[in-house]
Amino acid sequence: MMTHPAVLVVDDQSSNLVAMEAVFDGEPVDLVKASSGQEALKLLLQRDFAVVLLDVQMPGLDGFEVAEIMRSNPRTESTPIIFLTAISKEQRYIFRGYETGAVDYLFKPIDAAILRSKVRVFLELDRKNRSLRESLRLLQEERDHNQVLLRSLSEGLLGVTQSGNVFYANPTAEEMLGATFSDLVGRRLSEIFTLYGENAEPADWSVGELLVTCARGERAHRDDLFLRRGDEDVAVEVSANPLQPDEYMRQPVVGVVVVFRDVSSRRQNEKVLTRKATQDALTGLYNRAEFERLLGARVADANRHETSLALLYLDLDRFKSINDTQGHHAGDLVLKAAAERLRECSRDTDLVARLGGDEFVMVLESNEPRRAASLVSGKILQAFARVVEVDSGHLQVGTSIGIAIYPDDSTHSDDLLKCADKAMYQAKSSGRNNYRFYRG
Repeated sequence: MMTHPAVLVVDDQSSNLVAMEAVFDGEPVDLVKASSGQEALKLLLQRDFAVVLLDVQMPGLDGFEVAEIMRSNPRTESTPIIFLTAISKEQRYIFRGYETGAVDYLFKPIDAAILRSKVRVFLELDRKNRSLRESLRLLQEERDHNQVLLRSLSEGLLGVTQSGNVFYANPTAEEMLGATFSDLVGRRLSEIFTLYGENAEPADWSVGELLVTCARGERAHRDDLFLRRGDEDVAVEVSANPLQPDEYMRQPVVGVVVVFRDVSSRRQNEKVLTRKATQDALTGLYNRAEFERLLGARVADANRHETSLALLYLDLDRFKSINDTQGHHAGDLVLKAAAERLRECSRDTDLVARLGGDEFVMVLESNEPRRAASLVSGKILQAFARVVEVDSGHLQVGTSIGIAIYPDDSTHSDDLLKCADKAMYQAKSSGRNNYRFYRG
């Protein structure tokens, strides 16, 4: 509930105080009366007044002295004073009144209408001042609240001018960039915000592009970048939004808000999930589902570019007897050793996978697929000639390899895999530990 503005009347004559009550009867004011200068000063320290109606001639402290004391106190130095007096109208008295800070000077007998009119001016000024102070208070509260929110953000936040200079940084941004607020503010964003791609090369998404995008009123976002902090690259997600005074974007962009956060844990989890979805848990090679997807892509590329592929299908010789006699732990060690030896025999561009059990596959890209398949198969057989160390001692493990050629044997990935599988059984039938090409 809004209270009425207060008006302080100071006069040592009680009849004058009563007369003031009659003057302001019906006016929306809280009329406060004081019968001495000392009492007036006490009241002035307790509350704010829109205006003080001050008698000049009073015992003890007169009106001039009260005014001088008011002007010396920061709380009351700007409170308007209207002197009400019956003393001489000589200029020296009037000048003294204005010198002590009076805003007006009325002589008794007071014209009630004139006094009310003058007081209403100061009441309106007081109303506006109170409204302004309340608005400033609310703005300060909102500013303080926003500052708390910005300081509490787990994301780094930078305010950037349209020309690219940083004008604000929250504590998280300071921490992530390894710099203090004073170090960041005023500097070019490109100097402190260096982004890199997965290969540790500068990102193709430059800070300049970020600013240009936001200048068009558009939002920019990337979640696959790294932020260089000292010798460390931190995985970050970065968003940049245009800073516009008008929420309906009818005014031009005045800057950019850049928000970035550390997503290292999320990226790591994504990699783990990807590995689980695409890799064989025991050997780390591609699993069957991922191999079939990648084989389809390789076949499509070979068809598009008119190149050739060799598909090697491998099955370990007598692996079941190892599991039966040595146990599954020994069998797992053999499978891991087989996977490692296949890696040793392959190139970075070759595709190596475990289909399941003791079955493995390898895909080679070559303009001479039969020759490449023969050379790699020979290397594999030589690698498998080495013993495998298990807890119970040494095991000798061989492998039989079947080979199918794209496009000679088939132009479809599923059929190509079946051809290689048949060729593998032909190799087993021929005495094991050798390789055979598919012959239909």
